[in-house]
Amino acid sequence: MAIARPIAMIIAALGAVTPGVTQANDWEKFYQPLIKGATFIPAEAPEVVSSSGNPDSDVEGMWRKGFAAIGVSAFNSPNSKTADAIKFGKKLKARYVMLGTKLTSSNTTAVPFTMPTSNTTVTNGTASVNSGGRFATGTYSGTSTTYGSQTSYIPITVNRFDKMAVYFAEVPKTGIGVMTRDLTPEEVAALETRRAIAIRFVRDNSPAYLADILPGDIITQLDGQPFDGEKWKVAAVPGATLRVQIVRGGQRRLMNIPIAADWHP
Repeated sequence: MAIARPIAMIIAALGAVTPGVTQANDWEKFYQPLIKGATFIPAEAPEVVSSSGNPDSDVEGMWRKGFAAIGVSAFNSPNSKTADAIKFGKKLKARYVMLGTKLTSSNTTAVPFTMPTSNTTVTNGTASVNSGGRFATGTYSGTSTTYGSQTSYIPITVNRFDKMAVYFAEVPKTGIGVMTRDLTPEEVAALETRRAIAIRFVRDNSPAYLADILPGDIITQLDGQPFDGEKWKVAAVPGATLRVQIVRGGQRRLMNIPIAADWHP
């Protein structure tokens, strides 16, 4: 089983949102599948697991237990909420969701808030009149209103978070229990062939594990012939013994990989 891109490059992973899954939140919108053409055992609801901080180590640890990273969501958001990631994991029928959030920026600014104001003045007084020896007094009252506005500044803090979720699903016991990768240009040049496959991870207690196949081994031959992916799939069946040539540390060696009858349930 080959992973689409190394997990360290997941943000730039190729692929489209899984067909048939409608986009309802950002975790779905930014979802990228990592493995194509593989069969997984569906789960009813995902369980949240913690990351070690090393994505490659996380993926290897889960593979050793029988779970593959089927896809990833990665984006930047103004909040750290992750509930929708779990909801989307349930829709994917993933077994585990590995979540991560990181505060990337925090900016505080002031937003003006203007309210209308009014000021009313009341004037009271007494007036006296003297005319022809006669006196008269009286009182008076008056009001005046002045209209204006007052502006206050309200501080607002805007946070941004990098958010990521890696979705894992259980892998059936097929093949020999390895996750593979394509050769690098340097490996092709050293081997002088592209007809080979490199081992990334080995599942615990799998045929490859029991035969002492190690991460980093490169399989160059199957039954004396140059490696062929289609022939490999046909040959890797319960009860068979694969005779392979591997390159380990620059040295070639022949190894047998027996596949127990109970490996494929």
